[in-house]
Amino acid sequence: MLATFSAYLVPVLLVSLLGTGIFLTIKMRFVQLRGIKEGLKITRGKYDDPSDPGDVSHFKALCAALSATVGVGNIAGVAAAIGLGGPGAIFWMWVTAFLGMAIKFTECTLAQMFRTTDKSGAIAGGPMYYIEKGLGPKWKWLAGAFAFFTVFACFGIGNMVQANQVAQVLSETFAVPAMATGIVLAVMTGLVILGGIKRIGQVAGYLVPFMAAIYVGGALIIIVLNAKMIIPSFGLIFKSAFAFEAVGGGFIGGTIMLALRAGVTRGLFSNESGLGSAPIIHAAAKTKVPVREGLVALLEPFTDT
Repeated sequence: MLATFSAYLVPVLLVSLLGTGIFLTIKMRFVQLRGIKEGLKITRGKYDDPSDPGDVSHFKALCAALSATVGVGNIAGVAAAIGLGGPGAIFWMWVTAFLGMAIKFTECTLAQMFRTTDKSGAIAGGPMYYIEKGLGPKWKWLAGAFAFFTVFACFGIGNMVQANQVAQVLSETFAVPAMATGIVLAVMTGLVILGGIKRIGQVAGYLVPFMAAIYVGGALIIIVLNAKMIIPSFGLIFKSAFAFEAVGGGFIGGTIMLALRAGVTRGLFSNESGLGSAPIIHAAAKTKVPVREGLVALLEPFTDT
């Protein structure tokens, strides 16, 4: 059922994601190039003020958002993209990340602009808020629909894939029962998320730099050990991205479509640009200037993909 639904959805996703990314890149005058330096300064704490409204620092908000993207999407996701679309899929993942930087900037700036404070005094924000407040009450149904579908997305793209990968690796490598892994993960995750965005930010602030260092370090070791293949690999990626051969007796340019579909869909899975999950986290950042958090957020696809 999911495969059938996905077959119809993917073309819509390609057009909407890439189209929106191109539109926002032009509209924001290539903010992903102009804003990356300032984004780094903000993340390092240039404008941090404990008295600013919000629950977490810029750095912790970035770490919390990255904690949901640096991982299985970067490893299994990239492998799956190459398996489905060939080496050319990597190029389209890069394109998705570049355009995704403009999308992330926009959606996280909006999350800050239209955030609110709930009854407990915690900051609440995200697409469901800026859809209703930004577009007006007549779009409340769309805000509700986003919130409804996000609940299911949290179980699928946000939990099941990751938990399955951990359980599978531990079971095959160390013979740890999958049920035991599931229970431990559930308890540990529960202890974090029940503390709200502040605890999520604190835990992510410690774990994500360590996690990213292992990921980047591991990737660099593989690259160094295969240094002779770096230039040929780049050549293969670009050649495959624009290969006009027919696939399986299909139309000329079929290889481009395969690479495009695999690269964009796996790129989205990798950095979650346009998905709407990151704005919920970035809305809680301590700042009086919404655009600052947008500049921090655009670092995610760059770092991640």
